[in-house]
Amino acid sequence: MDFREYAAKETSELAARLTKAATAVAETAVRQARDEAQKVADALRNELKSAVDERTTVAASLKDAQAQAERLRGELRTAGERIESASRQLDDARKTTDKLEGLRTELIAARDEQAAARKAAETDLRQARDTIESLRVELASAMKTLEKAAAERLASEEAAAAASSHSEAAEAKLAAVTDLLKKSASRVKTLEQAQQEFERKMRELETKAHGTGTPAAAGAPVAALDDLLAGFQALAASTTISDVLTTLVEQMACQFPRVALFRLKKGHLQGEHQIGFDLKHDIGKLVLPLGMDSLPSRAASSGQIESLSGEELKDSRTPFNGTPTAALAMPLVVAGETLAVVYADDSGAPKRARVARADDLHPRYAEAMRHYAVAVLMRLSNELKTLAELQKYAASLLHEIEQMYAADVEGGLPGDELHRRLAGNLDYARSIYGSRTALESADAAPLIEDELASLIDARKGTPFARDLAAAAGHASERSAAEAS
Repeated sequence: MDFREYAAKETSELAARLTKAATAVAETAVRQARDEAQKVADALRNELKSAVDERTTVAASLKDAQAQAERLRGELRTAGERIESASRQLDDARKTTDKLEGLRTELIAARDEQAAARKAAETDLRQARDTIESLRVELASAMKTLEKAAAERLASEEAAAAASSHSEAAEAKLAAVTDLLKKSASRVKTLEQAQQEFERKMRELETKAHGTGTPAAAGAPVAALDDLLAGFQALAASTTISDVLTTLVEQMACQFPRVALFRLKKGHLQGEHQIGFDLKHDIGKLVLPLGMDSLPSRAASSGQIESLSGEELKDSRTPFNGTPTAALAMPLVVAGETLAVVYADDSGAPKRARVARADDLHPRYAEAMRHYAVAVLMRLSNELKTLAELQKYAASLLHEIEQMYAADVEGGLPGDELHRRLAGNLDYARSIYGSRTALESADAAPLIEDELASLIDARKGTPFARDLAAAAGHASERSAAEAS
C-alpha cells in the first residue's frame, strides 16, 4: 500500500477519530456549555427579575423622591419667602430697635424728670395735706356754724309761717267773731230768758224759804244769784279757753266746797285744776279712763250733767275721798265735741248748809254756769279750730318720726346710732312745733306731748314705743326699754 494512501487513510482515520473525539468533546462542551448557559441564563433570569424588581422599587423610590423633591422645592420656596420676610422683619426690627433705643434714651430722661417731679409732688402733697387738715378743721367749724344758721333760718321760717298763719287765723277769727256777735243775739236772748227763769225760781225758792222760816234757806237763793251774776261777768271777761275753764272752776267753788276740772284726752280724762281737795299728789297726775264707771266718765259719755246723792253716791266709785252727800259732773260740749268735765261735790260743807241746799239749787246753778261757759267757748270757736289743726300737725310730725325710724331700722342702722337719730328727730319736731305755736294760746303747747303719749300707748310693746319713750323721757317706758 502506498504510503500516501496509508498516510491518507491514517489521516482520515485520525481525522475521523479526531472528529469523533472533537464531536464528543464538542458535544460534551456543548452540553457543558448548554448547562453552563442554562445556569447562566437562570442566573441572568434571576438577576433580571431582581433587576426588574429593583427597577420597580427604584422607580417607586424615584417617584417618591421626585414627590419629596417637589415638596422640598415647595418648602424651599416657602423657606425662601420666609427668609425674605424674616429679612424684611429683621430690617424692620433693626429700625424698631433703633427707634426703641431712642425712646429708651428719652424714657430714661423722662424717668429722671418724673423722679424729680415726684419728689417735688410729694413735697407739695405734704403741704397740701397739711392745708387740707387745716381746711377740714375750718370746714367742721363752718359746718357747725352753717347747721346753726340753718336751724335759726328754719326757726325763723317756721316763725314767719306761724306769724302768717296767726295773721290769717286772726283775720278769720275777727270775721268769725263778727259773725258770732251777730248770731249770739239770739243766744244772749236765750240766756236772758234762762236768767229770768232762774230768777223766777229763785224767787219761788225764796218764797218757799220764807214760808218754812229757815233763815239759811232764805239767804241761799240770793247768794246763789249773786254768785251766778259774778260768774257770768268773770266768764265774759275770759279771752282764752284756759281762762274760761279756770274761771268756771273758780266760780263753781263759790257754791261747791270741792271742784275739779278734767280735760278730755284720747281715751281718758286728765286732771288739770282743782279747788278744795286735800290731795297728796298733783291733780295733773290723776287719770280717769273713759271706760271706768265713774261720775266724770259717765258725764263725758252722755254729754249731760250727771249727779248722785245719798246712798247712790256711797255705792258709786268716786275719784276722790271725803264724805260728800251730793256730787255732780258737768260736761262742756262745744260743736258736738266734749272739751272737759267739771266735777263738784259738797264734801266739807256744814251739815246745816247741806240740808238747806238739798233742793235743786246746785244743779240749776251748775246748769246755768255751763250754758254761759259754752256760749263763751263758742265765741272762741276759732281757737278751738286752731287747736284741732295743731293737734293734727303734731300727729303728722310724730308720724314722720315713726316713718324715719322704720327706714333706719330697715337700713340696718346700729342701736346707738338709731337711738341718737330718733332723739334728734324728736327734738327737732318739738322745736318746730314750739316755733309754730309760739303765737298761739297756752293750750296749744302741750298738744304735741299729748300726741306723743298717745302714740307711745298705741305702739305699746314695740321697739319703737320703747325707744321713743326713752327719747321723750317717759320714766316707765324708759325703764322697760332698758330692761329689754
